[in-house]
Amino acid sequence: MSAAHTWDPQEVARFENEVWSRCAPSYVDTFGPLTAEAIPPLLDAAGVTRGSQVLDVGTGPGLVAAAVVERGGDVIGIDFSTAMLAEAQRRYPEIAFRQGSADELPFADGTFDAVVSNLAWHHLGRPEQALREACRVLRQGGRVGFTVWGDPAKLDAFNLFFAAVAAHMGTAALPHGPLFGVSDVDVFHRMVREAGLRDSEVREVPIVWRTHSVDTLITGFSDWAQMDAWPAAGREAVEADVRAGAHAWERDGILTMPNPVILVSAVK
Repeated sequence: MSAAHTWDPQEVARFENEVWSRCAPSYVDTFGPLTAEAIPPLLDAAGVTRGSQVLDVGTGPGLVAAAVVERGGDVIGIDFSTAMLAEAQRRYPEIAFRQGSADELPFADGTFDAVVSNLAWHHLGRPEQALREACRVLRQGGRVGFTVWGDPAKLDAFNLFFAAVAAHMGTAALPHGPLFGVSDVDVFHRMVREAGLRDSEVREVPIVWRTHSVDTLITGFSDWAQMDAWPAAGREAVEADVRAGAHAWERDGILTMPNPVILVSAVK
């Protein structure tokens, strides 16, 4: 987290809610194949097995929650976006989903064996407070696990888009929060310790974005950055650059672009 930047938690929450609500209809088909690659190592790190009582923070369309159920665990998914929750409930009607804030969880102390979150922590305005809340609702000996995007220099899938935006739409506001781009492991160890957790582990997980069509990237990025609101010339130039650049990652008809995450886990 940058000491030079002051974040307004309410503004971050408002902005991120708006962003991910508009992404809800397309998320599973666009960003879903990428973010889903981080789910198995996340659940392993959090010790999720059959019978585990799990809270999935920032559940989005419910992909992590569904994976918990596949392992035989019991799960509640929570998210601030009603649009994302509607998508999750439509896809997984048998799973319990609730609206709520990560930094004020609506659960009693010691409710869960594990608290997990896949690529949501960097969208929070108060990530340290959210981690304290995760610790609070954990049972003694329970585990927390969360992922954030890794070193920005290694995010080849995202950088394909970022470079095009910088070239043609440099003033465009792209979604981000306090932890986006933070790859200093000491930051995460300190957060865990200050939240009341112990035995923290921080490691990079080399996931990739695999897709048969660059249209998947363009649709996801368009919804995420609200490209429809951009001037047509800028939007078309960005899309053209992304299409041209994507060829470098094509192998046997599949685009395979590295976009690693940082996986953080700890014990109460």
